[in-house]
Amino acid sequence: MSEAKLTLKQRVSHGMREYLLIAFYLFVVFSLFAIYKSVILAEQHIDFAPQGLALINALALAKVVLVGQELHLADQFQGAPLIYPTLLKSFVYSLLLACLKIAEAGAVGMYHGKSFQESIDVIAGGSWKGLLSLTVLLFVVLIPFFGFTELRRVIGDDRLVGVFFRSRSSLIPPPAEA
Repeated sequence: MSEAKLTLKQRVSHGMREYLLIAFYLFVVFSLFAIYKSVILAEQHIDFAPQGLALINALALAKVVLVGQELHLADQFQGAPLIYPTLLKSFVYSLLLACLKIAEAGAVGMYHGKSFQESIDVIAGGSWKGLLSLTVLLFVVLIPFFGFTELRRVIGDDRLVGVFFRSRSSLIPPPAEA
């Protein structure tokens, strides 16, 4: 069924499901980053408790991704092999999310009376190397997400879910009799 033929209720339901899927994926990734950071800092005898911002960040950034998808951001390679749109979207969205995270940190810091530089020091140490490495990590983490998104677009939701969550024998058609 095309987007134009969906009712408002169906579009809202589909949008909410997409939003929750994106938010869940980002929440898992951000939580793992926070846990890993706490492990690294604990090795140096520095107390760090993950501050629980993984969920808030995931919800906020999921909305950004959803809006970007609705605006068809980075949809240039629709007919190309799946690797091209997957890598392009991973690249574009990692840059977008990194820029928005920097802008958010800057705005929050300025609200608290800090300079922009002081504000972004909390993100990856504030150095360009830290920001670059965090952006590259985000790029790599987004590759599977957009890979599955592109697979869903090409082969359909039901078929992709079937491939992952149903037995293979139920997916293989019976051989034709001669």
